[in-house]
Amino acid sequence: MKTLFHNNHIEHALRERGSTMLVYLFVMAATAAVAFGAMQTIALNLESAEAHKKGKNAFYSAEVGLDLAVNDIINEFEDLIPYTESSDYGGDSEGYINVADYRNYAVKYKIENPLEPFLYQTVVGNTIIYHYAYSYDIEAESNSLKDSSRESVNESIRILETPLVQYFVFYGQSGNSADLELFPGPDMNSWGRIHSNADIYIGSSSYNNINLRNYDDDDNMSPHSMTAVGDIHTYKKNNGSDYSGTVRIKTSVTGLTFTSSEYETLTTSITSDNEASEEARFNNYVLVNEEPYTTPSKDLFKRGDFYEQRAENPQKDTVDGMTIIGTGGLGKDQIEVHVSRPSYTDVTDLVLAGESSTGNPIVGLPMPIIREVTSAFEDCREDERAVDTTDIDLYALGLWYEAYLEDQGLSLAGDGMLIYTSRSPDSGFTNQSGNLQAIRLITINSTSSPQLSDETTLASDNPVYIHGDFNTVNTRGVALVGDAMNVLSNAFSTKTCNITQSQLYNNYRGSETTVYAALFAGHLPTNENGSNYSGGVHSYPRLHEWWTGAALNFRGSFVNLWDSEQADGLWCLGGNCYSGPTRNWGWDVRFQNPDFWPPFIPSIFSVERVGFLE
Repeated sequence: MKTLFHNNHIEHALRERGSTMLVYLFVMAATAAVAFGAMQTIALNLESAEAHKKGKNAFYSAEVGLDLAVNDIINEFEDLIPYTESSDYGGDSEGYINVADYRNYAVKYKIENPLEPFLYQTVVGNTIIYHYAYSYDIEAESNSLKDSSRESVNESIRILETPLVQYFVFYGQSGNSADLELFPGPDMNSWGRIHSNADIYIGSSSYNNINLRNYDDDDNMSPHSMTAVGDIHTYKKNNGSDYSGTVRIKTSVTGLTFTSSEYETLTTSITSDNEASEEARFNNYVLVNEEPYTTPSKDLFKRGDFYEQRAENPQKDTVDGMTIIGTGGLGKDQIEVHVSRPSYTDVTDLVLAGESSTGNPIVGLPMPIIREVTSAFEDCREDERAVDTTDIDLYALGLWYEAYLEDQGLSLAGDGMLIYTSRSPDSGFTNQSGNLQAIRLITINSTSSPQLSDETTLASDNPVYIHGDFNTVNTRGVALVGDAMNVLSNAFSTKTCNITQSQLYNNYRGSETTVYAALFAGHLPTNENGSNYSGGVHSYPRLHEWWTGAALNFRGSFVNLWDSEQADGLWCLGGNCYSGPTRNWGWDVRFQNPDFWPPFIPSIFSVERVGFLE
């Protein structure tokens, strides 16, 4: 019995041990399965993370393609040339521009332009502004050079070209050169958009009023805003004199009246500290800390660059082109005149003789049309230098050109004329020695008229002098571009310097003069430390006579895009320089109509994303 019990006990122990081993093996198997599953999960996560990383890299590389495409488009527009399609810019057989290796990805992009340019409106502050809109569809693709990852993205963008004739005063550039100063003495009424790419300093230096309103003198409604990338101050930049309370902003929308309930007065400073409350107080007619604009380079107007090239060949069937190059000295051999239609042709002899293309004199044509004058007058601001001018009578020139076209069986192209004129021998000309070389717009003959044949852009790299009433009969949309803009009154004939203020008063009295034009020119900015005061917007058109008591009537735009390089004399007042006129200045509301715009207007550009697809 004892032996049997012992054997049973051993068998039971063995069975217990076997069960334990079996459980252990099951546990080990389960643990191994869990571990294997965990390892698989980790491996899958690692693979997923790596795939995600590769996908992101591919996506970002494809986005680089979009950025490169947008840069290509913007670079063309900044040179005032609308981009077409990538197939026109070295694209492959499918129209793609290829980037061989961007961080181990082959990137390519294609740009297509599906729509013709169209007019487009946006709201700036409380005003509507027009743009030419150009639409582009962009496709970009990236393919890894190391693995199989790839990505493609698509977006649609819109480039907005904004002609600057829609501003009354626009100061481009950046920093100190973009500061806008306006401190006239007498009362001043003004209307139209005012913008600075930096700070605005504004006030009446005689504690009179500057009335900024939303109607012109003829009770025509006008855009109404003052915007600054920086701040707005009513004290002077050069000496800190405070003229707060002298700038009144119309806040009602009714007519010309300026009762106390219809305007708000600028405080000493509007900055980021009081931005919200102050902008609300002016109903958003006054805005600070706005986005800056990129403006055209002065290089576009140098000899041989964009504007001269387009005057030779506008590349638009609807625009007439002409170049007038004065090479110095007297006689017809010192002037060269070419027209772009029907082909680029030297017409110098015909213009100087007043003859059509058939060689017959044009009846009733005021002569001369163009002339060169050595030492026409002295500019006392420019180190008392004598000024040599190419004088152009735009009315007579238009009559001649229409007769010339008629002989060819043609008429005006329809969208205006681009004239490029210069006395510079080449693009490197600095105009810093000898007589100052300049362009003068004048009615040369007493039978002529301040009238133009069509909307006109006249561009030069030299200083420009507007002599007498300009564009006042059957007014056209006109843009004048130059290194600096000067206005000589109807009474002006000539001037010498090194005289007293009394002699200026007695011998060089300005008379009432009216100008209709958008002026694009440079200035000499007041230094950051306040020295070398520039005179501000109220001396943006440079003056050379005793104007006190006489009115300078101006309708158009003052657009400052660069520092003057050729006419770089510092502002001077009194002495033998000038005295200020009665300034009846404002924006020409007809520039609200795109049909009134001249061709090839200097513009600003912006980009809008219309759609995106991954």
